[in-house]
Amino acid sequence: MSPSIITQEPSACCSPPIVSELEAIFESLPDDELLEKLRGPRRRGRPGYNPRILWRCYVAYYALGLESVSTLIRLLYDNPFIAQACGINSPEEVPSQPTFSRFGTKLARRPFTLAVKSIMRTLTGRLYEMLPDFGKSVAIDSTHIKGWSNGNKKGKRGTGTNRRQKPKVGKVSDPDAGWVVKANTEGNVQFVWGYKVHLLCDTKYELPLVVDTSKGNLHDVKKATPLLAQGRYAHKFHPKYVICDAGYSSDSLRHVIKRQYRATPVIDPNPTHKKALARQEDIPDWKTIYKRRTAIERLNGRLKAFYKLDAVRVRGRGKVRLHALLSVIMLQTRALAFPNQPRRCVRALGCPLEKVS
Repeated sequence: MSPSIITQEPSACCSPPIVSELEAIFESLPDDELLEKLRGPRRRGRPGYNPRILWRCYVAYYALGLESVSTLIRLLYDNPFIAQACGINSPEEVPSQPTFSRFGTKLARRPFTLAVKSIMRTLTGRLYEMLPDFGKSVAIDSTHIKGWSNGNKKGKRGTGTNRRQKPKVGKVSDPDAGWVVKANTEGNVQFVWGYKVHLLCDTKYELPLVVDTSKGNLHDVKKATPLLAQGRYAHKFHPKYVICDAGYSSDSLRHVIKRQYRATPVIDPNPTHKKALARQEDIPDWKTIYKRRTAIERLNGRLKAFYKLDAVRVRGRGKVRLHALLSVIMLQTRALAFPNQPRRCVRALGCPLEKVS
């Protein structure tokens, strides 16, 4: 890769619209706490890369929906406008792929992941202030994402002369993942080695409130109560309806929604739950309210198609959790960065930036 560009600073008058959109996203991110933690205490020695530049490059990576870090580096070399928006003024300042890898590993550590989660909570609070009736009708669902490893591939014993090399028989490259067994739209059972992303979203605006990750073989209902608890942790979470599919048909979950949140559980009852089938008729307009659940299906598709949720290129639950957080944060930030767009137009709030060649 030859750094043959960024020979002169681009003028602001001829910058493309993509740059102004990226700058609006940078300004909308409440990332001061994260950047302060990334800088850390002042130390002696050679100064490293500016964490602000690396963070902005990561934000552009998810906001533009790029395929890989290599694609991001090529874009920074080929497009001086985007490079300057990220704080890069010369080809020598473009970080290398190992630098981005080390930065991603650092972000996946617990103190920095908590700071990233704090950004998402702040953005959710702003959505409460900006959008009327936000969080009144919510839905819970999970979607699977394929891990960056092969669940069937086992390691081989070390054949080298190094005696310290441990055998890897029976181990996979990503042991934190699990098998997702789920029927597709055609009714065929499919097996995916990866993770589950659990979402709590608003059904009116199709915007997420809380996101969490787990192994692929974890049952959906086990993450429902923690998602509701996270929604109440940082905001005045008072939903009127909590909508779920049959995978969340549980008497204990219905009890929690009614007693702790004073909301109406609109959960598709499992055919074997006779008591739940009988109580379903007590909710007026049950079918009309339950149809709102399709909002979270569209949200899952939008996150996978435009915000890299399904393009996992990291291993380990910590890095996958960070990947899901950044995907959700980009969607929330775009909704806040362009408040003049029609609020009823859900695609306007969640659509991605234009693709850059």
